[in-house]
Amino acid sequence: MIIEYPSYYEKFRCIGGHCPDTCCAGWEVDVDEASSAYYRSVEGSFGDTLRAHIQEEDGDCFFPLTKEGRCPFLRKDLLCEMYIQLGEESLCQTCTEYPRYFMDIGNYEQIDMSLSCMELGRIFFTECARIKYIRSENEIPGEEISEEEQETLIEVLALRNRCIALLQDHDGAFLDAWQAVRALVAEAQGLDPKEADAERSYLKEDFPALVECMKHLDSLRPEWDALVEDYEQKIADPHFLDALPLFMQAEAAQLDRWFTKLAVYFVYRYFIHTCIDGDIEIELCLVHRSLMMILFMLYSRWTGQQQLDVADIIDVAHLFSKEVEHDEGNVNLLKSI
Repeated sequence: MIIEYPSYYEKFRCIGGHCPDTCCAGWEVDVDEASSAYYRSVEGSFGDTLRAHIQEEDGDCFFPLTKEGRCPFLRKDLLCEMYIQLGEESLCQTCTEYPRYFMDIGNYEQIDMSLSCMELGRIFFTECARIKYIRSENEIPGEEISEEEQETLIEVLALRNRCIALLQDHDGAFLDAWQAVRALVAEAQGLDPKEADAERSYLKEDFPALVECMKHLDSLRPEWDALVEDYEQKIADPHFLDALPLFMQAEAAQLDRWFTKLAVYFVYRYFIHTCIDGDIEIELCLVHRSLMMILFMLYSRWTGQQQLDVADIIDVAHLFSKEVEHDEGNVNLLKSI
């Protein structure tokens, strides 16, 4: 098996109770079969507590959230009671893997990490001047795929790598680099880049259209509902976008850096889905909409404080990722052309 992962993967360490937005709240914790069997075998009073909390529905096991929206084992000091009582090896697959993300196709495994984790976001935006990708191999065989599927995988990875190199090597404005990425994708499909862009309807979507799209995302947290309600009120003001040119000019240097990194992150994470979805255009649409929504979220924040710093992009990227990237339905909605 060939394994590939970004350099920041090796930098990450969970900071536990020091995290500004714990991953142990807001989501139900899915429990894998092996962990479920182990939890049901634990003896003593803590074993009774485990069995009292675990629930099963349609064959799937999970720990439902408390009325405060927290994992039942999350303590007030933001430490995990299960970890303390039984050790790190007791954690289920969901808790062990987060914020890691795994994608296997044939003899290739892509590993990534999610910006929904704010500590990962801190590393990503402050410690990685250039994202490098590391490859290794092990003797574990991958799933057998057809020769045609293998050829598609090779082509998609080659295109993905070209796009990432273009983004990271480009010296000009990010928007120029992103246009060049779209041209590469068009050329890979045998299309004229200008004609392809003219046919890409999502490129014509304005901020009001994107806010409307946000309204249709499945809401995972009340914080997102409050954000979208605020965006609706702001975008209804015909003068709200008047300061957009000033924003783009004042924050140009930071925006170019941040959005180059974000584009690399999204391209690496999602272009491989072409091997499953069968159409790279919907992956390109997803990346473009994600970038534009994050840009709008930053602009909305800037209008209230007239400046941005790295803490803002870490927070906004984490809010977006937490809402979108952990819900397959939301990801698919942004892929809709």
